[in-house]
Order: sequence, then structure tokens, then C-alpha cells
Amino acid sequence: MEQIQLENVTFNVPEVLSCISKYQEHVRDIVNSNYVDFLSISNRDMLDDMKSLETDIKELIASTSQLTVDKSNVAWNDLRNYQRDLEEGIRGYKIARKLLSIHDLFESLNLSGNGYEKTAHILTKIKTMLDELDDPVLEELHFFQGLILRHETEYDKLLNDLDVTFNKLVQLQQRSFQNTKSVTIRIHKDENLLYQVVVTQLKTQHNFESVCQFLLENVFAPVIVKPVSLICDEKSNEQSVLIQLSYQLSVGEDLRPGYKTVLSNVMQIFYNLSNMNIVVSDDECLFKVLARQMKKRLCTLLMEQCLDRDIPDTIEGMKESSMVKDVCEFNTFLKTTNFVDGKNDDLLEEYANSIETIHQKKLCDNVLDTAVQIMKHESHEMVLIEDHEYQFVGSTSARLSSCMVTRTVVDLKKFLDKVLAEAFANGGAADRFIQTIATILERYMVDVPMANEKLLFKIPQQSALFRNDCTYLNYWLQKNDDKLKDHSSFATISEALKACGEDIFQHQLNTQRTQMMQALNGFKLSIHLVELGTEQQRAVRQCVRQFELLKNVWQTVLPESVYKQSLSGLVDQFLREIMKRIQNLEDITTAIGNGLVLLIDIITETLPNLFKEPSEIHQLVKQWTKLLQLRQILCGSLVEITELWAEGKGPLTMCFSAEEIKHMRIIWKMMMITIPSMLRPKEYHWIPRK
Repeated sequence: MEQIQLENVTFNVPEVLSCISKYQEHVRDIVNSNYVDFLSISNRDMLDDMKSLETDIKELIASTSQLTVDKSNVAWNDLRNYQRDLEEGIRGYKIARKLLSIHDLFESLNLSGNGYEKTAHILTKIKTMLDELDDPVLEELHFFQGLILRHETEYDKLLNDLDVTFNKLVQLQQRSFQNTKSVTIRIHKDENLLYQVVVTQLKTQHNFESVCQFLLENVFAPVIVKPVSLICDEKSNEQSVLIQLSYQLSVGEDLRPGYKTVLSNVMQIFYNLSNMNIVVSDDECLFKVLARQMKKRLCTLLMEQCLDRDIPDTIEGMKESSMVKDVCEFNTFLKTTNFVDGKNDDLLEEYANSIETIHQKKLCDNVLDTAVQIMKHESHEMVLIEDHEYQFVGSTSARLSSCMVTRTVVDLKKFLDKVLAEAFANGGAADRFIQTIATILERYMVDVPMANEKLLFKIPQQSALFRNDCTYLNYWLQKNDDKLKDHSSFATISEALKACGEDIFQHQLNTQRTQMMQALNGFKLSIHLVELGTEQQRAVRQCVRQFELLKNVWQTVLPESVYKQSLSGLVDQFLREIMKRIQNLEDITTAIGNGLVLLIDIITETLPNLFKEPSEIHQLVKQWTKLLQLRQILCGSLVEITELWAEGKGPLTMCFSAEEIKHMRIIWKMMMITIPSMLRPKEYHWIPRK
């Protein structure tokens, strides 16, 4: 039995190999004809024969595998040779079969009636077969690269045909003129062809970025930021749908359309664009493909360039606005039209929920901008603040007084009153309003000194007004402490306001002191001086004039207590410097003494008038009594001075020590007398200095 089977194998294997060789030769002719000489040869019958041969090969392999032959038998060697020949033949057969199948697929591309989908399907099968290299010998075949190149050519041709057809079905056109631009979109109503094109494009992973870019740049962006003339017509022409818009290339900000107009236009455009929204499956359509590439950009453009601008910046405007509802409805419309990408579908709804917060921020930004504009007013107008309106910090135990502040700070205070009232009238925005008040006061301490630096440091009245303004704002904080006490930052701001005004005013006082000391450079006294000249008198009069000017600009501006304290401090330093220089003289002649008395008379006649009550100078200026006693010493007789000293118990002892009296010598130098009672204990003689 086995002998009979072996004989069958001996007969069938050469026959099969002969058939394989025959078919390989035919495939070689086909390859040479189509990929070398480009001749057309029909191979449909051959494919059918090869299928039959494939069946015979499988049966033959099965029969040889069932044979059991003694390995020492000659028949075993014959069987092994037949199997080896059969394996080589099968390998050649598979290569020939694959090449012939690929060629047959290429040939089927030219059949009439092939649609875009079928063509794409065939090319996909060819690509799969070309990528499946079952035998490494395929890559070494010189014509195999020709097959790959032909596939690329056919695939590129398909993509190009799809683009051309899509562009015919969906025409996107734009024309620019000198000042205007016209955009036209025409969608043909050939749904079957459009379906084939779009489905095939999606299967070939077509990138619709050019369509998205056109819609964003030429349609949606202008509609969002510019007034447009929009025409949408899907009824007048049975063959197509028309979307046409035109607009100015350059448009002023004040002509931007409101958000309601923008949303209405965008919805109208989407409604008409839906004529090209081919539905591929339950989960895929053209709008979803476009949304994945442009929805986030479109929503961002809409929010930043339209909605943000139209959020009301007043409480009344927000109460009347329906923006939250409108934006939510627009977002629902986009979902209904399947313009969804799965990631940004709730972006507009989230924005709608944040409109109230954005409104509050916008309102507070507007409040801050208004406050800054008030601060920038160059108001030289002064406003009188009565004592019942204005209680200075630290003045609760003293009598209150009126003062002057700038019109600017009065306007700012009134504005802060309104903001604070709005804060408590709108509980939801109270914290943001109060934080804005803190920001306004912080900005005041920075912006106003920087903007008015020259005036504040050079003009005494301006520095006094700024001090009052800061204290006035500080008073406002104290007055509203019960409303602001929950915000710890205001305690710091209150101290900073007070310090800011005081620093500027103290800088002005230091400037005045420096100016006074420079004037006193002319008040020079020395032992070589015979009599006082005009230089000393000019120095004194210059200082007196400086005090009178300060009185003119400060007395009605500063609170009375602050005015008295500031000016009396300057006068006190002035008198101390004058008396120090007089007391430092070792010899005071009668002529110099008389000249000094005249200067002191000028001082005592003018300086008391710096204050509303001239007699107050005795309490306000510490050196005033000493100045008067110095005058008595300079013009008094020896007896009168002795009586004033009264052995260290007289009125002179209030301001002068024995050393100071001893140091001053007038005409006593010529008299050469001693005054034991004027000397300290255990001092007996005053020896004139040489």
C-alpha cells in the first residue's frame, strides 16, 4: 500500500513542480509586460488555475506527510528529495501568487464604477500585501519597488481627486479689495457624492486644517470682532447653499458688534454649514472632525475678543444682562449641531458660570481706574474741612480745628464712600470691593508722591496739603473701622498713610531748616567786629521773612495745633542759633551790644505775629523768654543785671547759668570789677580775658 502511495508521490510531485514552474513563467511574463514593457495581459484565468493548483499542493503535502518509509530504504532518499523540491516549488508558488494578486488588485482600480470608497479599500489591501513580506526574497526583486511606487502614485492620485471633488462641492473663496473683504462659501447639495468624498477622506485620515483655518480667519474671526454684512441662503438655489459675508478691513473699537449679534451670526453660519456635515457613523461626523481641530480656538476667540468686552462693568448693567443664559444656550446649540470634540464642550458653559466673578473683577478694575484718574487730577483748589468733619489722629484730647485739603482728596473720599456702600449692598462682591479700597489707598501713597514729587518737596503749601490729605484718608479709615475691622490689612495701611504724609511734611520742615541755616551764614560775630553791619541785619530779616511766608501758606492750611508745633519749632531753632552765636562772643562792645538789641527788637516785634494770639509765643517758643532776658542783659546797667541775678535767685536764673553770664562781657571790661554774687560758690574774682 505504501509502495503504491510512494509511486503516486513520485508521479505527482514532478507534475506539481512543473505546474508551479509554468505559472511562475507566466507571472514573470505578466510582470515584464506590466512593469517593464507596460503591455496588458489578462491573468484572471491563471488566478483561477492557481487556486486549483493550491488545492492539489495541499493534498500532496498531506499525502507525503503520512508516508512511513524505512530510512535505510532507497525510497526514503527519493521521498526526501521530493519533499525538498516541493518546498522550493511552494515558496516560488507563494511569491508568484502574491505578485499576481497585487497585480490583479492594481488592474481592478481601472474598472468602471469604482467609487472613492472602493478605490481606497483596494489601495489599502495592496498596501497591506506590500507591507507583509512573507519571503525576504521579495525585497530583492528588482520590480518590487516598482509595485510600491505604483501604489504611492495611485494613492496620491486618489487623495488629489478627493481634494478636487471636495473643493468643487464645498467652495471656499475670499477676495480682498482696498478697504473691504468678501468671503463666499457655496455648498452643493450632491449629498451622495459628498458622502463618498468625506467618508473616504476620513478613512484616509485627511487633515481638514485648511478648512478650519479658512473658517477661523475669514469667517468667524471677522464676525466676532467686526460689523459684517451676512447673507445665508439655502432656498433660492436648489443646487447649492450660499453663505456670503463682507466687512471692512479696518474698523474702530467703538464699532465692534455686541455679543448678541455675534452669537446670532455664528449660529446662522453653523446652521448653513451643517449642509456639509456628513454623518459617517453614530460616533463620527465632519463637524466633530472640524471641532477637534478648531473648537478650542473658536471658543477662546469668542470669549477673549467678544464676551470679555461685553461683560457689564456696572452693577445695574449686570442685573439687566442675560449673558449667562445666552452663552449657555449657544453652547447647547453647538452640541446639538454635533460641533463637539469631547474636551472643550463645556468650555463656554464654565465661562458662563464665571461671568459673575469676571464682572466683579471688571467692576473693581473699573473702580480702581476711576480712583487713579481722580488721583491724577492736578487740583490746586483747596477745600475747608470743619472740625466736626475732620478729627486728626491723636487729637482727641485737644481742641479740634479746621484745615484745608485738596479737592482731589475730597473727591476721592466721596468715591470711597460710594464703593464701601456698594460693597455692603452687594454681599457677594463685598470682599473684592474692600480689597479694591485697600489697593486704592496703597496706590495713593505711591502714585501721588511720584506724580507730584517736585511740588511736594519744593512748595511748602503742597507738602502741608499732602500731609492733611493723608491724615484725612486716615480719618476716613478710622471712621469706617467697624466696617473694615475684619480686614487686617487696613491697620497697616492706616499707619502707612500717616507715615507717608508725615514723611513728606518732615522733609519740607528739614528743607526749611536748611534754608534758615543758610541764611544765618550771614549772621557772623567775632572779636574783630567793631559794630554790626547790614549783613547781620539782612540775615535776621531774611529768616523773619521766611517765617512770614510759611505763615501765609501754612496757617490756614494746617490744623492749628500742627501749625503751631511746626512753626514754633523752626522759630525756636532760629532763636537758639542766634543766642548761641551771641553767647560765644568773648567781648561784646557797647556798639555791638546796641546793634544786637536792635536786631532782637526786630525779632520781638515781628515773630509774635506769626500766631493768631501773639502772646502765645511765650508758651510755644521755648527760647523766647531767654531772648527777652538776653536783651535785658545787653542793654541793662550793671546794677540792673545784678538785681536780675539776685545772687542766683533772680529771674535770670530761669534761662541763664552763672557760666553763661560770666562769659558775656560788655563794657565791664573797662570797669574791671568783680561780681562775687554772680559767681558760683568758692569763685571770688572775675578776671578779664586778655
